[in-house]
Amino acid sequence: MKKLLILISLLMLAPSLHAESNKVMELSVTGMTCPFCAYGIEKNLKKLPGVKQAEVSLEKKKARVIMEPGQSPNEASIREAITNSGFTPGDARTYEAESK
Repeated sequence: MKKLLILISLLMLAPSLHAESNKVMELSVTGMTCPFCAYGIEKNLKKLPGVKQAEVSLEKKKARVIMEPGQSPNEASIREAITNSGFTPGDARTYEAESK
C-alpha cells in the first residue's frame, strides 16, 4: 500500500518536473528617439506568432521578446518586425527565462 501511494505521488509530480520554460530573445535596436518609437516596435512584435510578451526599452535601446512555453523565437521574423517598424535590429541573444 505504501509503495502504491509513493508511485501515485511520483506520477502526479512528474508533469510539473517537465514543464517547458519560456525562451526569450533580446536584441539591440537603433534609431529610437521617443516613447512612440518603442511603442510601435512593441506593438508589431506582439503580433508575431508564439509571442507571449514583448517589451521595448527606449533607455536601454533593447527589445525583449518572451515566447509562449514550447515556442522558440524566430529571429528572422523578429528582425523583420523591427525593420518594418522603421528601426534597425542589432545583436541578439536567446536564453531560457527563469522559472518563478
